[in-house]
Amino acid sequence: MIPSERDTIILTQVNEQGIATVRDLAQACDVTEMTIRRDLSRLDAQGLLRRTYGGAVKRTGPDTAHIADASQAGQADLEPDALILAPVQNNTAHTLRERAIRNQIPFIAESSPQAGAVYLGPDNYRAGYELGEWTGDYYRAHVDGQAHILCISQYDLANTKARTDGFVDGVRATLGDDAQILTVDGRGTYSEVYRIATDVLRLHPHTNVIFAINDDSILAGIQAYSGLRYDTDRLIAVNVGGEGSTLFNVLQQPGGPLKACMALFPEIVGYVGVELVARLWLGEAVGAEVITPRALLTADTLGDYYAKHDGGWTFDAARLAALVDPAWLESRTHVPRNKLSFVVHYPTHEWYQNLARSMQQRADALGIEFSAVDVNANVKAEIRDLRCLIGKAAAEYVGDGETIILDTGTATSDMACYLSGRQNLMVITNSIDVCKLIQPDTQIDLVLTGGNLDREAQALVGRGARLLLKQLHADKVFLVAGGLSSAFGISSATEAEADIRRSMIQAAREVIVLADHTVIDTDAKFHVDGIDRIDTLITDTGIRASQSLEFTQQGIKIIIAGQSTCS
Repeated sequence: MIPSERDTIILTQVNEQGIATVRDLAQACDVTEMTIRRDLSRLDAQGLLRRTYGGAVKRTGPDTAHIADASQAGQADLEPDALILAPVQNNTAHTLRERAIRNQIPFIAESSPQAGAVYLGPDNYRAGYELGEWTGDYYRAHVDGQAHILCISQYDLANTKARTDGFVDGVRATLGDDAQILTVDGRGTYSEVYRIATDVLRLHPHTNVIFAINDDSILAGIQAYSGLRYDTDRLIAVNVGGEGSTLFNVLQQPGGPLKACMALFPEIVGYVGVELVARLWLGEAVGAEVITPRALLTADTLGDYYAKHDGGWTFDAARLAALVDPAWLESRTHVPRNKLSFVVHYPTHEWYQNLARSMQQRADALGIEFSAVDVNANVKAEIRDLRCLIGKAAAEYVGDGETIILDTGTATSDMACYLSGRQNLMVITNSIDVCKLIQPDTQIDLVLTGGNLDREAQALVGRGARLLLKQLHADKVFLVAGGLSSAFGISSATEAEADIRRSMIQAAREVIVLADHTVIDTDAKFHVDGIDRIDTLITDTGIRASQSLEFTQQGIKIIIAGQSTCS
């Protein structure tokens, strides 16, 4: 089961029942509890549920109806003519990114640079630096003595790291040695920041300045400070972001701890993002990056950019002309009526809510079909294509005169389609589908293992299959991994499947594992064997550099399907 399918099951159970245990979710998804714990931590970081000891509970938050979730997103949303991708670091985002590059469609990286994409967003370092300078000047004007600063960052994203580095440099440029700075990883979500900030502030009660990389983080930091009953009158809180009404309501409070926000204007980023895609479709040169504006907001200047009303705060459209390069305001005619997808990671964040709304409005004006989807939306078709590439690469690894064992699975079925023309080839398989595909080719000597039929998997398993494998010796076995990790090794969804795969490994001289990137670092329920038994791993371009390095250090040869080179 791929991660997006598990996410759908997990979120459905949590949202319908309000609470779910790790054990129940592991049974529902047919994976190990370790895998579910990793899934829950990831979904909590995305703001989709709240991780608890032993399980998860339903998370309440702002309306996210206009950002489709995994169960709502149609395949059309995931086969766009252009892709705008938020800063997302997971396998699904990696899959979408690789497909955009492979299909040569306009690919825009929002807020944080990504390989192969045009960058759209602020100069994150300068945003942080200017806020740091302002904070240092404000501190000198209002407070005597040393500044004890807590910086709440997020280490795994380039944009948030740049904001933090800029802030620290800006503060030091004004305060010098009068600034004592402590930086922590808040992981970007309110619940995690609140927990971490509470622990840190207990140890550092003299903290009098808090900086954070987004709205959720600064609001959680302020709440943690207040929750410890520290005097908020002595606190100076600042952040980069300006996502929407929640933060603006706090910023406008007279005498409140939130003194300033370096606003990045999702309304402008959304407008420019759609314009950028339209111009790429028209073949115009746009360069490698498009830098969007920023402005320092305080209680006194907030009204210059946003107007307050009963439903919250609305961006003053008249400010668009003052903040944006006039070139982006020039109208374009004959824009293709293509599909544009905006893929987000934190659908509950107001930044993405307002960004998606702005994109939708501009896309409607240009006649562009627009969709905003959660990154966990179903990508089955893409995974199916990747497994086909893996199967084709595996077939190229088969030589004349060999005896090979083919496991059951999509990749081996695809592999079977590319074996014609081999001389003196013997194929041993327990797969009904593989058997059907090879059977018409009279040049291939085909051996079906026998055994009990697993109708769901269309595979032969059990004692009969194992007995035959014990009597045969093969040059290579092509094994399909249900899960693959350093800790748990090769794993399978069922005990019978794991059992027959162990027999296949014992019957072959060389073990080749076929695994698309979505199963790497994932554990299925039943252990097959350790990764030390693997000679070659055939995977796709979605494998991360760190994963590839880890496997090669174990002595495993890596073949990337679709590439001519291997490592």
